[in-house]
Amino acid sequence: MNVINKFINRLNLLFMQSKFGLPNLFIFIYYHFKQFNVPLVYKVTNTSFTDSDKIVTFGSLCAIASTDDKIFKKFRLSRVLIQALDHVSIEQGYGYLQEIIKVEPWNSDFQHALKQIDSLGSPIKYKFKGYGFFSPTSLRYLKVHLDLTYLFHSLNELDIVEIGVGFGGQAMLTNILSHPNSYSLYDIPPVLDLSQKFIKESKVRGNFIYYSGIIPEKLKSDLVISNYAFSELNREIQDLYLKNVILNSKRGYITWNYISEYYYDGYSLADLLRIIPGSQIITEKPLTSPSNAIVVWGHDSVLSHPSI
Repeated sequence: MNVINKFINRLNLLFMQSKFGLPNLFIFIYYHFKQFNVPLVYKVTNTSFTDSDKIVTFGSLCAIASTDDKIFKKFRLSRVLIQALDHVSIEQGYGYLQEIIKVEPWNSDFQHALKQIDSLGSPIKYKFKGYGFFSPTSLRYLKVHLDLTYLFHSLNELDIVEIGVGFGGQAMLTNILSHPNSYSLYDIPPVLDLSQKFIKESKVRGNFIYYSGIIPEKLKSDLVISNYAFSELNREIQDLYLKNVILNSKRGYITWNYISEYYYDGYSLADLLRIIPGSQIITEKPLTSPSNAIVVWGHDSVLSHPSI
């Protein structure tokens, strides 16, 4: 029965891809066979969903890719990274694209930023008709960036903090399209190692500062962001971030999911709204899970946002 279910699931995936044209169907099939596994050589503490026993090799990948150039050149094709971070579908990519052009007309700066991010790590790139070939994950970074600039206006000269940084894609895109005073990244050490290498290899200019997320130290900032990361931490680590980072920020943007509340005794969405003064919910668009939402504070443009 499991074999039959897997076969049916694969047929459904192929059907979904075919809806976006034959080139994208061929791309999907090609990259399906290009994906690879990373050996388990590095364990990390069980503080979040992406480094739990379910996919503990995410830490392994980050540790290896940050020191092994052969792995770094293709790390975005590793199955563990796709499962943990780079799993945005082409359908969701089109959704992000539609939200992007609602806010600002497509331009060469967007094209350049996406091309620069996608030049590293061999990501899966699909054809978005009329726009180009991009990773859907990179389109999500661009959509988040435009949300930030609409809600909080210019990001120039701001001290920005990101909690849970993946491989550094959001940090990189923000510093390509804006000029923050500083950009601080919090995560576990092997993830920071990979993001530091990714940003360094990109040759993007910026004042990047790296902080361990195991016991996050106190930091004041103008803007704190977190996309599907703070809501995947256990309550103990959430408390540290709230006390030392989030409540010390004038503005905030947190994409929220249910992982921590369901699996790690973490805070609920209602709890977060109660804890952060002046915070409110806006809809995640495109909605990637029925229970997802975005929590913002320190803004003045929510009601007129064309995407809301």
